[in-house]
Amino acid sequence: MSDLEDTMLLGMEGIKKTILYGGKEQIPKFVTGTKVTFHFRTQLCNDERTVIDDSKVVGTPMEMVVGNMFKLDVWETLLSSMRLGEVAEFWCDTIHTGVYPLVAKSMRRIAEGKDPVEWQIHTCGMANMFAYHSLGYDDLNELMREPQPLYFVLELVKVRENTQAATR
Repeated sequence: MSDLEDTMLLGMEGIKKTILYGGKEQIPKFVTGTKVTFHFRTQLCNDERTVIDDSKVVGTPMEMVVGNMFKLDVWETLLSSMRLGEVAEFWCDTIHTGVYPLVAKSMRRIAEGKDPVEWQIHTCGMANMFAYHSLGYDDLNELMREPQPLYFVLELVKVRENTQAATR
């Protein structure tokens, strides 16, 4: 199969999807309040495909509630194109990856058992980053200085609709 045949475009500029492992059933409905559980691996678009973050290494999948204004909103778009059990690789350009370093810092702090916002000292994360010129992780600092396209490999583990929101 050629690259063109196995790559789906999501209808959004700057995103390409390649299904690595097909999922089951129909694509779930991702209505506001739906809790989505997934594994993710973030990689640089270099020859080595350098891994930046990997939830499987941490040992805990990511959870996100649809419509809850997750800072990396492109993940909601990516996940909403997937079937349960599907593993897909998404190439996303810098329009969609610019805030990744800020989100990654919070996710890493949570994985380390730390408060994700403790470091912010009563200002937003972006203001602190500019004030201190550091996110505390060299690789994330580099991504902030020089934003670049990234690969996100996502595995959709579980989708649970918020039954309280659905019955209102």
